[in-house]
Amino acid sequence: MSSKGHIVVLGAGVTGLTSAVFLAEAGYEVTIIAAHVPGDTSIEYTSPWAGAHWRTHADPRDTRMQDWDVQTYNYWQQIIQRERLDPKSPQAGLKLYDSHHYWIGPVREELWWAPYVKDFRELSTSQEPLLSINGQLPAEAMIQNAAANRSIAINVPQYLLYLQERAKSLGVKVIKARIATDAGLTSVLKSAAATMKECLGHQRSPPDCFVNASGLGAKKLCGDEAVYPIRGQTVLVKGEAARIRTQLGGGYNAYCIPRPGSGTTILGGTKEANNWSEDVDPATTDKILKQCSFIVPELLTGKDGGFEVISVQCGLRPGRHGGARVEIEKVGDLNVVHAYGHAGAGYQNSVGSARLVVKLVDESMTAKSLSARL
Repeated sequence: MSSKGHIVVLGAGVTGLTSAVFLAEAGYEVTIIAAHVPGDTSIEYTSPWAGAHWRTHADPRDTRMQDWDVQTYNYWQQIIQRERLDPKSPQAGLKLYDSHHYWIGPVREELWWAPYVKDFRELSTSQEPLLSINGQLPAEAMIQNAAANRSIAINVPQYLLYLQERAKSLGVKVIKARIATDAGLTSVLKSAAATMKECLGHQRSPPDCFVNASGLGAKKLCGDEAVYPIRGQTVLVKGEAARIRTQLGGGYNAYCIPRPGSGTTILGGTKEANNWSEDVDPATTDKILKQCSFIVPELLTGKDGGFEVISVQCGLRPGRHGGARVEIEKVGDLNVVHAYGHAGAGYQNSVGSARLVVKLVDESMTAKSLSARL
């Protein structure tokens, strides 16, 4: 069966892998080239360090990002439903939970997403669990407003492997290789094509289009000065929390995200723009543990009455001033679709963003075909 063309995806994070899966499902021959793949834990590889769960970061005015997030929410529910009907199918590591949102003070965000999620409702501070939580907090740190809905938590390592295996089952080839990024985008693309030929020989035709899902690497690869790191530090603890929780306000945000099926939970977290450090800050760890101890009491199972800490880690989210770049660029005689800069929203953006990537690749291939006829 002939393909619609050969697409080379640069990057194997959640954006690159999801794009590769959707491109293969759309009938393209796809090759992924990445320095890091699922199972790796380099600081350069952002996706494995994520929490992660569905809680939109979209601004009320950012309708593009809103749409991406809603598409992902609905798509993940379909995966969960499919797995429920066929327990022997590959498991993605997704699970529906109650998700609680706690605000110390007034609700300053616009809850545009409330109509799009399941079972949205306000919670009373005079009832449990807020009654008990507030009973432990000083007056200035008490939760004043709260809401809940059904949301989705992700066992990140499992989900990345699931996407990779899904891609491979569709014929996607994955090449683990590092390509120098300081010689300019044209040079990088030509090096990628040469690497593919060296590894796969005549198994693949020359690339018809590239998808640049290089995350923070795009800063050098594209010379994009709008790209910057957003450092996050998290703590992995024993036990799966009963629900997802997010606390906002009071000068500090905290969250707890169970990792489905793993017997562990991620506690966070921080957002430090332009901090490239991969070193763990003990003071930040202490702050995370203290803040989360009030909102996740069921995991205080340690002998000292605290959390049983498994590990502490840092990740660098790929931020970009102006938002994610998902667009076509002509680089010499090569076609590129960029898909990077999703900041901390990579997972919840992933499905909507990947569908746009497929649409842009289709447009790029159509333009290439018309140009060849002239």
